[in-house]
Amino acid sequence: MTTNTESIFYLAAVQWQDQKPSLEFRFQGTEPPEFKGANELELRFRIAAEGTRRCIGTVERSKDGTISVPCDLPAKGLRLCERCQTKDNIAAANMHQAHRRGRESINKSMAEYLTHPHRLYLAIFRDGSLKVGTTRGSSGGNRLVEQGAWYARYLAQVDDGFMVRELEDLATEELGINQAVDTRKKFAGHLEPLSNQELIDRLERLSNETEGLISKEIGTRGVLLGEQWSNPRTEDPMWSDLIAYPAAINQGAHEFTIQSMVGRLAGCNRQGFEENFLLDLQPLVAQPLESSNHEVDKQGMQESLS
Repeated sequence: MTTNTESIFYLAAVQWQDQKPSLEFRFQGTEPPEFKGANELELRFRIAAEGTRRCIGTVERSKDGTISVPCDLPAKGLRLCERCQTKDNIAAANMHQAHRRGRESINKSMAEYLTHPHRLYLAIFRDGSLKVGTTRGSSGGNRLVEQGAWYARYLAQVDDGFMVRELEDLATEELGINQAVDTRKKFAGHLEPLSNQELIDRLERLSNETEGLISKEIGTRGVLLGEQWSNPRTEDPMWSDLIAYPAAINQGAHEFTIQSMVGRLAGCNRQGFEENFLLDLQPLVAQPLESSNHEVDKQGMQESLS
């Protein structure tokens, strides 16, 4: 990637729109953010020794959906300043506990955001981990590609975000289905994946069991869907032969080409290497970066691979 500035810049987010990934870069000063399509994207950069982490901002929710709110303050933790971290914690508590607290106990904008059709889904990842989750809207949007699911089934659509979280909790309490999967498991699954057929069979069995459970609870407030979903990369040969990127991405200088992405994980390659590498971009978020013509440690990478 080449930028229009020689100043420090930051990776603010991996974004998905219409099932396609892009990287959002922000700059110091008043320059507008720059969005780069993440498929076949060449990157050459180094971690800026003189820079500091910058807050990536928060997300605000309302009846119209979500909007990103940027922030220019230094990050206190890994990615957020103290103010944005507090806002993020409050929003997460309001959203995930709304069905327990009640509509009157959360702020108005969050209540309006949740007063909208939601879907319940079951997703499986390549290591075999399963999770139950929710997404706003009647189409599912980009939620599954954002999370890096390999296969999924939309189980039901219900009237609002309060009801869908009741069903999500029910699936966890009665069937022991997790509501989150650690990225380390997702990463490991791409390096040593189960077969696609085994994943499909596991998902099918638990989906049938979950639908039987929630069908008794939905009543007139929703419908069962049974819609299958698969990640666009399931037929991509690159994702059948990956090894872990052999360097710490948040240190030193780097050069590689992102060929495609699954969630926040990038399948990439590099000139002079035959291997396809798997890379988690999250450690780069909020890091101070600069365009680099500095020497990249090719020999060190080769030694790590031997």
